[in-house]
Amino acid sequence: MHRAQETTVPAAEKRTDLLLWISLLLGPVAMGINTVVGYTVAHWVCDVNRKKTSFLVSAIDFALCLLALWLAVSLDRKIPEAEESVPRPGRRHFMAKLAILLSGLSILLVLGGTLAVTILRPCD
Repeated sequence: MHRAQETTVPAAEKRTDLLLWISLLLGPVAMGINTVVGYTVAHWVCDVNRKKTSFLVSAIDFALCLLALWLAVSLDRKIPEAEESVPRPGRRHFMAKLAILLSGLSILLVLGGTLAVTILRPCD
C-alpha cells in the first residue's frame, strides 16, 4: 500500500506535465499548419490577388509560436533547476528547454516562409 502512494502524481504536477506537452508541440504544429495552409492559400491568393490572406495565415501561426515560447519560458522559470539524472524534475526541466528551442525554431521558419512570399513574389 505504501508503494501505491509513492506512484500517485499530484494534480499540480499533472497540469505542469500537460502544459509542458502543449508548449513542446504547439510550435511545430503551428509551423506545419503554416506550411500546409500557406501552400494551399498561395494558389488562391494568386488567383484573386489578395496577398493579405497569406500574411494573415503567417500572423496567426506566428502568434501560436509566440504563445508556445511564452508558455515554455514561464514553465522553465517555474520548474526548479534539477539534475537530469533525477527522473521527474530532470525530465520537466529538459522538456521546458526543448520546448523553448522548438518554438524558437518554429518562429524562425514561419518568418522565413513569410519572407519568401514577400521577397519572391510568387504571383508575378
